[in-house]
Amino acid sequence: MNKLFVIALIVISSSLSAQNQVAKDILDELSARTRSYKNMTISFDFIVKNISQNINETQKGTLTLEGDKFRLEMEGQIIINDGKSQWVYLTDINELQIMDYDPEDDMISPNKLFTSYEKGYKYTYVGAESDGKSRLHIIDLFPEESGTFMKITLEVDATKKQLNTIKIFDKNGGTYAYKVNIFTTNSSNLTPFTFNLSDYPAVEVIDLR
Repeated sequence: MNKLFVIALIVISSSLSAQNQVAKDILDELSARTRSYKNMTISFDFIVKNISQNINETQKGTLTLEGDKFRLEMEGQIIINDGKSQWVYLTDINELQIMDYDPEDDMISPNKLFTSYEKGYKYTYVGAESDGKSRLHIIDLFPEESGTFMKITLEVDATKKQLNTIKIFDKNGGTYAYKVNIFTTNSSNLTPFTFNLSDYPAVEVIDLR
């Protein structure tokens, strides 16, 4: 009986090790592909769900990334970051907040969203599935340090080697999903990563720097 138990543990351990290696190989390839792009523009659906709070909302957004810079446009707000300063424009009240940007402040800031998996996480390969169009690898990430979220699930397009969906699970039962609709790279005609005040007359500016 004891021998059977030991054998079972060895088989489980070997299986988990193989799954972890599959996940690592996929993440390494994904990281290399992502970092090879000069820039990226992603059109996505942002889906927020929390069953206990009866929340099920979807917004569309566009995120442009180039190095440490990003531009995020969603309903009601525009966030622009040039790597040093960050502008947050609230469209409904015509208000602009300006602040210094500290890249260590937010682990899931827009410019880290598509590379957040590279360090600080344990990972496991869940399996593969189809969304009707593509074959997707499913990988779960678990933060090594306790924080506001429990897990991140990545869905990686097996053919394109690109992220299809990122799901973030918080400790209060909420999920935040970014579903990629359009993914373009290496554009030579990006909108500058600065906020032009002249385009927004009568905007109220709150400078927090």
